[in-house]
Amino acid sequence: MNTYTVRSYVKAIMNGSKFVYQTVPRMLTIWLDIGEDKKACQEDSFKKMTDIMAKAFKDAPVYKVGT
Repeated sequence: MNTYTVRSYVKAIMNGSKFVYQTVPRMLTIWLDIGEDKKACQEDSFKKMTDIMAKAFKDAPVYKVGT
């Protein structure tokens, strides 16, 4: 379920910078909370979440005019 939540936050980031100050901290909180548990770090869902976040931060627009 956390993977779907992170995906939704990534979609919000990709649509512009209007809500970036709300979505990035929440997304990082979810990721870091799961990352504290050694058992959860080994699961595929955490690895997918990490890949999604890495791609989002790489591909996210720095700014969008008119948002």
